[in-house]
Amino acid sequence: MARLFIIFLLLPFYCLAQTSDDYIQKGNAKAETKDYTGAIEDFTKAIEMDGKNAKPYLYRANMYSNLKDYTTAIKDFTRSIELDPNNIDAWAYRGNAYSALKIDSAAVADFTKALSMKPKNPADLYHYRANSKANLGDNNGAVEDFTLALKITPNDPALYEYRGVAKSNLGDNKGAVADYDIAAKLDPENSDLIFYRANAKGNMADFKGAVADYTQVINLNPQNLYAIFYRANSESSMSDYTDAIADFKKVIAMDPKTPNVYKYLANALSKNSDDKAALEYFGKAIEQDPNSADLYFYDGLVKSNLNDKLGAIADFDKSLELKPDIADVYQNRADAKFNFKLFEQAKADADIAIRLDPKNPYAYITRARAKMVLLDTAGALADLNEGITINPKNDYSYVVRGNIKFAHRNFVDALADYNKSVQLNPGNTENFYNRAMAEIRLHDRKGAIEDFTKITNADPNNVNLLTRIGRAMTEAKYYTEMLPMFSKIVENNPKNADFYVRRGIAKNYLDDTKGAIEDFDTAVQMDTTLAEAYYNRGNTKMKLHDLDGATADIDKGISKKEDADDAYFIRANLKMILKDYAGAVDDYTSSLFLNPDNIILYAYRGIAYSLLPDEERMKANFDRAITLDPKNEELYNLRGDAEMNLKDINGAIKDYTLAIDLNTKNATSYLKRGMTKIAQMDKAGACTDFNAAAALGSKEGKDAVLQYCK
Repeated sequence: MARLFIIFLLLPFYCLAQTSDDYIQKGNAKAETKDYTGAIEDFTKAIEMDGKNAKPYLYRANMYSNLKDYTTAIKDFTRSIELDPNNIDAWAYRGNAYSALKIDSAAVADFTKALSMKPKNPADLYHYRANSKANLGDNNGAVEDFTLALKITPNDPALYEYRGVAKSNLGDNKGAVADYDIAAKLDPENSDLIFYRANAKGNMADFKGAVADYTQVINLNPQNLYAIFYRANSESSMSDYTDAIADFKKVIAMDPKTPNVYKYLANALSKNSDDKAALEYFGKAIEQDPNSADLYFYDGLVKSNLNDKLGAIADFDKSLELKPDIADVYQNRADAKFNFKLFEQAKADADIAIRLDPKNPYAYITRARAKMVLLDTAGALADLNEGITINPKNDYSYVVRGNIKFAHRNFVDALADYNKSVQLNPGNTENFYNRAMAEIRLHDRKGAIEDFTKITNADPNNVNLLTRIGRAMTEAKYYTEMLPMFSKIVENNPKNADFYVRRGIAKNYLDDTKGAIEDFDTAVQMDTTLAEAYYNRGNTKMKLHDLDGATADIDKGISKKEDADDAYFIRANLKMILKDYAGAVDDYTSSLFLNPDNIILYAYRGIAYSLLPDEERMKANFDRAITLDPKNEELYNLRGDAEMNLKDINGAIKDYTLAIDLNTKNATSYLKRGMTKIAQMDKAGACTDFNAAAALGSKEGKDAVLQYCK
């Protein structure tokens, strides 16, 4: 027993011979073999033997981090920092632990502290801090840190990749693409960064470039479902619905539960100019599974897109019969009923959609549209504001709110909303169109033309949108820009009669009457039912003094399309030439009835009244026009003309002067005021105006200088 007792005493003596450093070494050795739990035990023993040594706390913290126990790791990092506050690694590693727990504000503080201690190679710390700043939404700060890191390690593709992501989050997609380009050269097999670049290109409406990048990603990783999905969306944006449909079907084959894939497929099917195929796809699916509420929903979407409103509503009804608590179905049925002018029912469905899903921003949009028609403007705006609160990145909420403001002639605020929609979704060309329409009302010709040009470049096959652009440019009288734009559109769409009409209109107003007639003739040959071709050809014949031919063409156009407001406008102008002023008033009135937003019609009707003469009605019409659009210099020029018809020379000069004040570059205003001053025997004043018109390039101004200012 005594010998055993002696041996027992020797054992603890042997153990006490181990030092804290010995356990640190043993812990590090276990860490190298990834025995993190064993390493923690050794570091714990080291701490028990020497609780004032910062190193075992640091090492044990790293083990906890490796085991993803970041909360415990942070406690050890904190104790290590308390014992040795000058250890850069402790601050940096604790920052990483905070970042892993998404406590990014603390992470940024730790990385900043580590950087303040002047590390030899701070590139990683800038990188880590940039990541945390990005997580906090401080993308500007992230870009700055990535840039600092790149100055130290300029060949690190990850830094370009993540800086590109931060730039993209800031809406700087062009800068993002530039970063992804460099990263791709440094790391050409990295499919993630090519995917990010494709997304950025899509955000810039460079759908062709996006498709090329998504294809490259798919070649690198054929199982990348979202690359196929997003490629399909880009193809749809290019109106390449055949390829989009094929890609959406691939996505469904890979994962039929991919969010919204059937919805997007339904949209592409219905826009592929193959109504039969669109209806057959979901029709056959319903035959195979007649109790699927989802299939009826998607079939309803197809029918809605094909303008079969009743068929769509019937499908949505069936879907709800099978599954009565799906908010999306109520919301889309509300849209279908709205399009069928069942506004009260649309609102009721939107109410149910919101009750079922109070966070569905589209339901608020639909209800807002219904409320607007039901004259509840305040309620509509409240719904849109709520939708924006729920999802401030939904561009459509801003579009609809902008539309309401536009309808109330609040073009400045409407433009602000359209700007936001473009910022959020620059890939949607409709957003640029809406903004251009507001810019037209605000007399920002340059801005409107830039937006129309972006549309024609990004979406050259969107016939509906290009047609609307042509009509908008015609109404705005942007003939100079319209001619080259529609020449290119005709080249891309040589079988579309309407585009020849638009180009012909531009040629007519730019005095290429021969070219205009040729375009109108071509349009008539392509489509003998196209009313616009006839009455616009009549307009050109009127310019060529072929009044009988003009009358025949205009009347034929009206017979083919009795609700064509511009046809009545053109015929009213013809009646003015024929001095049938009462008839002109009637036609201007018809045009206004069909298009009450065309403010210039009030002015032309005012001119007709001045020639009857009916001064009271003349003034009333111009007062209405100028109240609606007080910054339109053309209205003041036309009122000046009307006042000259009524021998009100002083009133005419006052209005021509107002027109000049609004636009000092309009030669016509100077010319008209000059001619009025001649009537006042104010030769000096007249010659000043004629010279101003001549300096602005007016041929008539130059002729007036030669005639009156010798």
